[in-house]
Amino acid sequence: MEQSKLDFDDLNAFFVVAEAGSFARAAERLESSKSLVSRRVARLEATLSARLLQRTARGAHLTEAGALYYEQARHAMSQLECAAENLIESTTDLSGPIRLTGPVFFGREYLELVLAEFVKHYPNIELDVDFSDEKLDLHSEGLDIAVRVGRLTDSSLTVRRLCQSGRVVVASPAYLAQMPPLHTPQDLDKHVILHYNGTHTQDLWRYRHDGRSHSLKVKPHLRSNSASMLMSAVKAGIGVMVMPVYVTGAAIQSGEVEVVLGDYDWGLAEISLILPHGKNTTRRVRSLVDFLLLKFHNKFS
Repeated sequence: MEQSKLDFDDLNAFFVVAEAGSFARAAERLESSKSLVSRRVARLEATLSARLLQRTARGAHLTEAGALYYEQARHAMSQLECAAENLIESTTDLSGPIRLTGPVFFGREYLELVLAEFVKHYPNIELDVDFSDEKLDLHSEGLDIAVRVGRLTDSSLTVRRLCQSGRVVVASPAYLAQMPPLHTPQDLDKHVILHYNGTHTQDLWRYRHDGRSHSLKVKPHLRSNSASMLMSAVKAGIGVMVMPVYVTGAAIQSGEVEVVLGDYDWGLAEISLILPHGKNTTRRVRSLVDFLLLKFHNKFS
């Protein structure tokens, strides 16, 4: 293949189709026509002498060759983009867009003020923040940074630990006054269970005691992926819940809820920053990462 034949507009069209999963959605994102996007991808395939995408009635999917080419070419393109951005930023103040997403409760309670302070420090940064409990795909959504709570499974992402928060079991004083005493996790069978199902669907509460790991099958009276809703229910005396300290801390300090079963280790909630490959090398994104790491160092310990 002659290198001069490779058209970067064709390459970008291929990236967007691969990430969007269809030519129609890719055309919308590129503000172009579906036929033009299709022609650009077809021309790239002809240049490479390889079928990169499998077209179906439901969309477009990477072929085996396409997946291999996408992974390598996307990384190379990210490096080129980063090199260009670093060259510009090295001679100017930090400027340009950063797109960040994070979970709703953590975002509203902890990220809002920190991000506002960052913008105050760097007024030329265009910060676009989307708080959502949906696990948005960084590549397809064009995101630079995501804050995630819980275990991470995608090895293609760059991960930095932001902080960690211990988990505790809490209930309101009014609830505890009218229910049987809680001395061991097995006593939870006699209680109204509120369960957060945002990270997994199993109704299991895991804990450690006397150096051994245990899991307790619970029967929730209320399930939700909203930490705010469950916290409101606990305060209202509806039931008992296990949740990270970053969710429960303020209510514990105010006396609205109490910690129970405190002799048991209910584990840690890991809070991480994740970035798509290549994005963390731009100076403005790296500056925000460093700023967040500084602000949240030992935040909940």
